[in-house]
Amino acid sequence: MAEERFEVLDALRGFAAIGVLFFHLSIVGAPQLAPHGYLAVDFFFMLSGFVLSHSYAERLQSGRLTVAKFLQIRMKRLLPLSLLGLLLGTGYFLLRLAIQKYSQYALSDILGGTAFNAALLPKPWVSQAPTDTTFPTNTPMWSLSFEIAVNLLWAALISRLDTKCAWVITAVTGGLLTLLILKSGTADLGATWTTFFGGAARTLFGFFTGVLVWYYRPKPFLSAFLLWPTILLLAIVFCIPIQSSVFDAVSVVLIFPLLMCLSVSCHLQQKQRLLSVLGRLSYPLYIVHVPILMSTVGLLKATHLEQTASRYLFALVPICILVAISLDKYYDSPIASVLGKHKVRSAL
Repeated sequence: MAEERFEVLDALRGFAAIGVLFFHLSIVGAPQLAPHGYLAVDFFFMLSGFVLSHSYAERLQSGRLTVAKFLQIRMKRLLPLSLLGLLLGTGYFLLRLAIQKYSQYALSDILGGTAFNAALLPKPWVSQAPTDTTFPTNTPMWSLSFEIAVNLLWAALISRLDTKCAWVITAVTGGLLTLLILKSGTADLGATWTTFFGGAARTLFGFFTGVLVWYYRPKPFLSAFLLWPTILLLAIVFCIPIQSSVFDAVSVVLIFPLLMCLSVSCHLQQKQRLLSVLGRLSYPLYIVHVPILMSTVGLLKATHLEQTASRYLFALVPICILVAISLDKYYDSPIASVLGKHKVRSAL
């Protein structure tokens, strides 16, 4: 069973990463075309719960794989790219501080934060905005610390985790997450200590929703025709110009689980290389796109081109995608071979 591929999930994973990229293009001053791109993180957690259950649940339950060995596998999967992304982000802010002699990021936040972040641990102190993020030099990495935490929780509980327990966790955290989203006005929670509990609720609900989808997964029976409608629905969620906490809550709690179920049920007659590429580029794109965008901002300021027409800035999209594909092929995969890393493509 572990050899089975869910290529529609690969496609959605890739498009979700691209959604995050479009959301963060506002960093360079481009128009906001994906105002809900941050919701991709919730979808990533669901994908992770499904894929890790599919790949490791049986071995963890039988004792053939220990929790310690599972943690080692996950760290081998996440660390090579996360360390590279952190190096790029930290390097940018140190260079900016050296050139400008000033930065809104204090040196203590840059160096101290990086020391903790290198181990996928959040910066354990609160700074003033904008460095109040727990991963100051590469903000999207906040989700990786939650990912490792929920992976360990799941692996430790799996021998006692039945569907009833998973339903309880999902229902409780789903209700809590809905309340937090409505109270905060957004589902964009988890990157700072002030939104920490929101991030924890997003992680637990998303991951265990993915676990439940795996428990109840049907044999693929739906037409491959549904591939593009599911991708379109995901894109609509990211791009619809509605600023509403209710929309965020409905997307996370209802639409995304539905998308997961539809995707798992799709049957493709033959392997499609494009879908595999989309799945493989998702993690490197997620990790390096913010350092690339921040470096672009620095370059535009240094060359006094801050007023560059926004239509030119969208060229960063294919650039980031090509960088991600190259990193997967020439950096992450070779390291995987050296480390003997399990090639399981979880969402994070």
